[in-house]
Amino acid sequence: MPPLSEHARTTARTAGRAAALIAALAWCLVVVGALVRAHGAGLACPDWPLCFGQVIPEFDLKVAFEWGHRAMAGGLSLALVGLAVFALRSSELRARFGASFAWIFGLLAVQIVLGGLTVLLGLAPWTVTAHLLVGNGFVVALVWLARGLLESVRATPAVHAPASNALASVGALCAVLLLLQFALGGLVSSHYAGLACSTFPLCNGDSLAPTLSGQVGLHVIHRLNAYALCAAFGALAFLARGSARLGPMSAVAFGLVLVQVCVGVANVLLRLPIEVTALHSAVATALAITTALFVRELLAARRAAPAALPARDARVARHRPAGRCPAEGAR
Repeated sequence: MPPLSEHARTTARTAGRAAALIAALAWCLVVVGALVRAHGAGLACPDWPLCFGQVIPEFDLKVAFEWGHRAMAGGLSLALVGLAVFALRSSELRARFGASFAWIFGLLAVQIVLGGLTVLLGLAPWTVTAHLLVGNGFVVALVWLARGLLESVRATPAVHAPASNALASVGALCAVLLLLQFALGGLVSSHYAGLACSTFPLCNGDSLAPTLSGQVGLHVIHRLNAYALCAAFGALAFLARGSARLGPMSAVAFGLVLVQVCVGVANVLLRLPIEVTALHSAVATALAITTALFVRELLAARRAAPAALPARDARVARHRPAGRCPAEGAR
């Protein structure tokens, strides 16, 4: 794409910083949602969108958590509308980022509907799980937008070293396993299976996987997928270790996976303390953000691979003796 005009670059820089701030607020909203769940306050306001039929109800601790979660979501939505109006006034930014904003508002609309259904259907497991998945997807989409806006400010595009097929395959595997882990985490929470295995590393002192059915089965599958995540992200960090841009991201992601496993173990051994439960959600979202940024960089590196081939061919040509073609050299 051609570089932006000076006015569009200034707008993109401000909009990118604002998008990053809104993404941070959305991250906090995910953590507050975990606190709502941990305090058993998911139905503290039994109706929706009002709370006990009021805009501002009488508060106790549980109502304050649930109502505060809704108020935060409303404020974040208004901030996002303001960001869209500010950024999309520029025709250049509208052409580049209009689709991204459409996706983000689509996710926001789905998340609002899921939030209402979660209350109206009495915390049905599928609504709780979907709410978790879409909420984290919303955060990731905001981070992706912020990164794109800030990168568009550069006068010249960043240089990306090509990525190998093995690295791309392992990166895709990590993303799929992480998405599965989020879904499993939502199911464990919504089925109240957090302590279905009350010991570690064995489940209830029996075995690693005494069963794959019921609450115990959900918890066991969640653990087994966590082990697979550790192995996949460890392989990713190893394969990307020589890349100046992908290496640090993969190392951070692997570190977050290890921290998340430790927090998960603490959650079980300490009997689901509220603070550890919130930390578990916070680290999970941080891992989702880091993985998304890695995938974004990986896609850019893969796109850079064809462009690297002519340069390599040019280097070969410079070292080839004059007046000889490859066929002549073979003879």
